[in-house]
Amino acid sequence: MENVLLKIALRNLLEHKTKSLIIGMLIMIGITILVVGNSFIDTAAKGIEENYISNYTGNIIVTSSEMEVPSLTMPMMSGDLEAATPIIPQYNEIKQYIETLPQVRNVAEQIDGLASIKWEEKGEGFSILFGVEPESYMRSFPDGITILEGQFLQVGEPGIILSKEVAQSLSDSANEEIKPGDKVLVTAMNGTSGTKIRELTIIGIHELKGSSPELEMVSYVDPENMRILNGITLNTIDSVDLSSDEEALLGSVDEDDLFGSDENSLFSETSNNEGEFVLDDWDSILGDTSIRDFYNVTNPDGWHFMMVRLNNIKDTDKTIAQLNNYFEEQDLEVKAWDWIDGAGMSAQLANTMKIAFNILIFIVAIVAVIIIMNTLVISVTERIGEIGTMRAIGARKGFVRMMITWETIIISVFFGLLGIALGAIIVGIMGAIGFTASNMFMQVLLGGTVFRPLLSLTAMGSSILVITLVGIIASLYPVSVALKISPVTAMNE
Repeated sequence: MENVLLKIALRNLLEHKTKSLIIGMLIMIGITILVVGNSFIDTAAKGIEENYISNYTGNIIVTSSEMEVPSLTMPMMSGDLEAATPIIPQYNEIKQYIETLPQVRNVAEQIDGLASIKWEEKGEGFSILFGVEPESYMRSFPDGITILEGQFLQVGEPGIILSKEVAQSLSDSANEEIKPGDKVLVTAMNGTSGTKIRELTIIGIHELKGSSPELEMVSYVDPENMRILNGITLNTIDSVDLSSDEEALLGSVDEDDLFGSDENSLFSETSNNEGEFVLDDWDSILGDTSIRDFYNVTNPDGWHFMMVRLNNIKDTDKTIAQLNNYFEEQDLEVKAWDWIDGAGMSAQLANTMKIAFNILIFIVAIVAVIIIMNTLVISVTERIGEIGTMRAIGARKGFVRMMITWETIIISVFFGLLGIALGAIIVGIMGAIGFTASNMFMQVLLGGTVFRPLLSLTAMGSSILVITLVGIIASLYPVSVALKISPVTAMNE
């Protein structure tokens, strides 16, 4: 029976060559676009994923569960700008557990912030700051940073590594080239202690591999200074109770004492031997600073992020679930995220474009199904007499249904395979030629400076699925039309 149906279907397609070619060409073009487009986007997305995981984010990002958006390049966007960026609670316990997992390769810590940078009275700029522990960070991301001048941070060494773009901004505004050894004032605002200013020595100037607009602005700072800039301290001031002596000291100072011009003023003028203006006894004005120093002691375990590198990227989803289950069981206010959640807007662009492309393909597929369906309906109506005669001599509805279905399957599979082959050839040629990204946006979008698309097995699999669905859906209405044909009416026509 199937051989008979196949022969009849082939004969019908050959007798209606024009209609068959129209339907076939639509299928072939659609499948070619699907293969090329998905191969293009899958290659770009894979390049971006490998770049970020290898150089910035790791496979998994661990943060406080209070952080709503775990962006490494824009931590302030995780909540209220006036609130402090939450640190990871019970950091040591969590890190020890993560490092015991066999699938984990390395763990790196990070503190983030935003700051304005001023170079003496010469130049000004802005930077995203990454506070990192040098050894663990370089173990996790050994190829991400290229030092252009100077060197990277050393353990226990204070200082800042400016990005090339931030250094260029400072140099341009100062009309003078900034270099390692120069000192800059870094000003940051945090939700705990307000505005903090630190003078830092420039240790080096760097460039990040496969950078993006956000990553171009990243400068590295030693963790101690980053904690000070972020107000990450061991001791907090909920309320301060002044002793009677302290209250008496404050109460004994009036405006005349502070700002008067007589000899008893705290700010009375004196002159040194060279005739320069000085102030009397600054220490007596400031008083005891031990309380201030007590509240400025930083928290050595205060980190915003832990970036986890795995031995195998395939273990990512399983490890995220394992970590979050552990955090929940231990009642820890901590959460594990996929790398894309913390990579920033530029890295997420390829995923967004892939979704948009697939939506576009879906719309095109609907249009193609409608066109194919209409063409098949026309073909069926032209064969009313033939179908009626077949019905009159004993052909059942199932036979007619399978005949129309076979016609659709043959044309869909034949021209669909041609579309896959043509798409593979186009992708192969594009991969051999390669494309050079002309600007930063294209580098981020394409996942590197030189883009060579590879044939995507996912694209081929989805193409086969589309072929099958198009064939099945497109045949439904023509089959229903054919089955409604009355044998008597058809033979009379």
